[in-house]
Amino acid sequence: MQLRHLKTFNAVANTLNFTRAGERVHLSQSSVTEQIQALEADLGVKLFDRSRRRLTLTPAGQRLLGYATGLIDLADEAYSAVASTSATVSGNLVIGGLETLCSTRLPEVVAKFSRRYPAVEVTLKTADSRGLRDGTRNGDLDVSFFFGEAAAAAGVRSEVVAEEELLIILPPNHRLAGREAIKPEDLADEAFLVTPPGCVYRKMFDEASAAMLPERPRRAGEFASIGSIRSLVEAGLGCALFPRSALAAHPTRLVAVPWAGAYRTTPVTMMWRQRRIQSPAMEAFLGTARGLACQTRR
Repeated sequence: MQLRHLKTFNAVANTLNFTRAGERVHLSQSSVTEQIQALEADLGVKLFDRSRRRLTLTPAGQRLLGYATGLIDLADEAYSAVASTSATVSGNLVIGGLETLCSTRLPEVVAKFSRRYPAVEVTLKTADSRGLRDGTRNGDLDVSFFFGEAAAAAGVRSEVVAEEELLIILPPNHRLAGREAIKPEDLADEAFLVTPPGCVYRKMFDEASAAMLPERPRRAGEFASIGSIRSLVEAGLGCALFPRSALAAHPTRLVAVPWAGAYRTTPVTMMWRQRRIQSPAMEAFLGTARGLACQTRR
């Protein structure tokens, strides 16, 4: 078995799609097919069931997946152990974050890291919370940043690196615009714009509004884009609950007032793959991110 074949197998097993797997390992679909066929020939078994419309793992493929993941991780640890003897920190890092964090907090982290370690090539990607968590677990991302705490999961580690203040955003000239803070009872008759269920911003609203029972604010509509919500609030359609960084990079006429109810802040979490030996580049990046987080908290 060749390590490159196992990496390709791992990508196909996690996506169950040859085209998407090829994008992950930077191969054409035909090359992915050839490598899977070569691996199956080496092992003398079929790893994927192609008889149905949807690609599925065979029992042999399911058994191999655990070993393949372990072998790939062990190879990465071996590389890291050897690389740690070099005086120069080099390599590649793929960092993921929510779009809001990629435009506010992460540029400072990435810039400071790149100035210190210019031999490390950094790629910054945006995704939603689920995509960030899944990408970190399956190895597409080396480290990711998102709002909210991470549930315990095998193979990954996480820690809260900052706390983000929650704000109520209001249209210009709103009756609550002059308040120093807004309490739950202030919002009983207000219309709120929210994101769909499953979105981290919707979770923030649901947790905060739970303290307003029995008079929860009325939902005026669900919108997938926080940019759209900002514009609609500015147009006077209703109010919204946002973390402070969601407004920081966008000049606006909106009024933002601190939320004084339950869950006044939301954590910014950093998640990464757990390995016995991290690469020097990864160790250096984690240290840089933690250092900037401490500065933010002071």
